[in-house]
Amino acid sequence: MKKIIYFLTALCLTVASVNAQMLLNERFNYGSTTDTLTNTSIGGTLWKRHSGTGGPIGYLTSSLTYTGYASSGTGGSVQLFNSTASREDANAVINTTTSGSLYVSFLLNVTASGGATGDYIFHLNDSQGTTLSTNFRGKLWVKDGSSAGTFMLGLSKGAAVTSAVFSSNYNLNTTYLVVMKYVFNTATATDDSVYAWVFASGIPTTEPAGQLVATDVTQTDLVKVRSVCIRQGSVGVDTVVFDGIRVSTLWANTPLPVQFTSFNAVKSNNTVVLNWTTASEMNNDRFEIEKSSDNKNFVTIGDVKGAGNSSLTLNYTNTDMNLLNGTSYYRLKQIDLDGNTSFSKTLIVTNTVAKNISTMLPNPFSNELNIHVNSSVNTPATIELIDMLGKVHYSGVELLSSGDNKININTQQLNNGIYFVRVNINGEVTTQKIIKR
Repeated sequence: MKKIIYFLTALCLTVASVNAQMLLNERFNYGSTTDTLTNTSIGGTLWKRHSGTGGPIGYLTSSLTYTGYASSGTGGSVQLFNSTASREDANAVINTTTSGSLYVSFLLNVTASGGATGDYIFHLNDSQGTTLSTNFRGKLWVKDGSSAGTFMLGLSKGAAVTSAVFSSNYNLNTTYLVVMKYVFNTATATDDSVYAWVFASGIPTTEPAGQLVATDVTQTDLVKVRSVCIRQGSVGVDTVVFDGIRVSTLWANTPLPVQFTSFNAVKSNNTVVLNWTTASEMNNDRFEIEKSSDNKNFVTIGDVKGAGNSSLTLNYTNTDMNLLNGTSYYRLKQIDLDGNTSFSKTLIVTNTVAKNISTMLPNPFSNELNIHVNSSVNTPATIELIDMLGKVHYSGVELLSSGDNKININTQQLNNGIYFVRVNINGEVTTQKIIKR
């Protein structure tokens, strides 16, 4: 499996909407032509070469994937190579950011590492276009790991590799989510902070504590961030693939299109009520509720319209009227307006079937209904007869003995129609439909 790294860098921007907080969503969706990224027929309208005379950044028609990532598996990607020869570096413009925190995420597949010393492959800048300033900040470094088939990721605010803080080993050709956060501070000209995270699976719904923290704090701060930059270095033999670059002022909008704050299931009789809450949504078309009996093969059992774009706390609910015997698995499939999808965590609901209803005779019935309840122990059971409108026509508590128990209900006064018999034994409920004629 390819190695993918997600990178988030924090920018601050005062905004009036969630759309304004999303500064870049680059899926490299440029069609089927394999060419250089800065070719104007491909990504050249966004990506500009700012250094290097040869070795262009290649555009790939294949995409990278990471489960749950908002920009996973769409469009193409780009490939970077390190070389001692001059190679192209490129930048993409974003809305100018001057305060607060900025997040940038992307997928990265590392197939060859950067040598024992290492070189940087990504950074931020305070300018954009064909000529950049020398204020490279938020540098992400790659170098050989301490064992074969591994690499390390490093983070520095802006100094050389000797000042970078490196991670533990990560495997080549393995998918990772890397998060880097750039924080504008105003106390001094050298107090901006840079953090990074690396995840092998999953995406945290809330921002965790920083895993890597840049220590070269004496580097001067950026007054603004104007572009994100990808770089082909000159040290080692890096071969990496980038995809799905997202830039936002919110964690929730960068790796996740929807920020879930809760998702739970409540069993009620033979139904399951699913409730979930979102703290923010971006381009969210809808939620599909999926169900499985084996946690492998899911089917859609309902859908709920999303809010599109929202920065408010929103509550959703959906009810499954057909609880399975045994174990059921539920998850939410979140679908963007452009068709991209992500999934929530999976909930498990167990429905332990009591040894209660064995037969209801006759069915259809007329003036009398016989309910046979099989129990392995002496225990009370609540029996209810309910019509289609929810009106209870019979309710009683029967003390069951071990074995088969026959419960007789006089139904002469009932109108013809559909009814339900509900049996509750020690909190385990089963319901069966019956018909009077």
